Amino acid sequence: MMLAHRLAEIHSNFGIYSESQINGNVDFHIVSDLKQVPELNYLVDFYEAYFQHYKKAMDPSRNYWSFKRDNIARSVDLPFIGRKVVERGKAEYIFVFKGSLQKEEKLSMTVLSCFWIFEDVQPYQSFFDRYWPNTKNYDPLVRNLGITRDIAERSYVTDFARVANHRGIRDMKKCKELLMDEIHLLNPQLVILVGSEPRDAFSHELRLHPEKYMSVPFSLKGVPKKTQIEGPLLYKQLRERLYHLLDKEKGQVL
Repeated sequence: MMLAHRLAEIHSNFGIYSESQINGNVDFHIVSDLKQVPELNYLVDFYEAYFQHYKKAMDPSRNYWSFKRDNIARSVDLPFIGRKVVERGKAEYIFVFKGSLQKEEKLSMTVLSCFWIFEDVQPYQSFFDRYWPNTKNYDPLVRNLGITRDIAERSYVTDFARVANHRGIRDMKKCKELLMDEIHLLNPQLVILVGSEPRDAFSHELRLHPEKYMSVPFSLKGVPKKTQIEGPLLYKQLRERLYHLLDKEKGQVL
């Protein structure tokens, strides 16, 4: 559980979760709900070790600022860590979404990506009802990104907007620093920036390291005409890159 400790240290360093979230004093907690899903029990174990370590690493003098007036974040979700990432201590792919619009009294997981390992999420509808009732974006998103079980198991999925300032809006500099620490720790082959805010924050990296950073829209609905036209091609390029990396990795394993 070395990875759980390292991540807990990075996250507590930025103070991204409130004390009640860390201690489980929230109305709904995705980790305790996932105990009902045998295939995700590894994640429950991971987060038990993570929370214990986070508490130890917490600096009581650090100010915790919650999101109050940010247009892409109301709270901070937990990242999803694929089974192979936990086993290897390394992610092949990191997906970065905008931010969580969840209420603070619900601790969820970024875009419910813990269910990416399942082809059919129908049996888990109660989770969606609880954490993401308006799920019409889930299926197209998973399809557009080309998510398969193999991809999900090798992925780390998180949000960009996770550090607020005293005004309750995202601290751009710290949000990026936090992600850079995670990228450094997990050493992925590809970082996928989903949506305009993550893309803009990483414009420098996208320009300098196009082999490692790539951006795609979150959705093709309610976006500028340009994105509607370019989006499908960007998704196609992403899927090709993901499957190519996966084939290459499996080829090395054989």
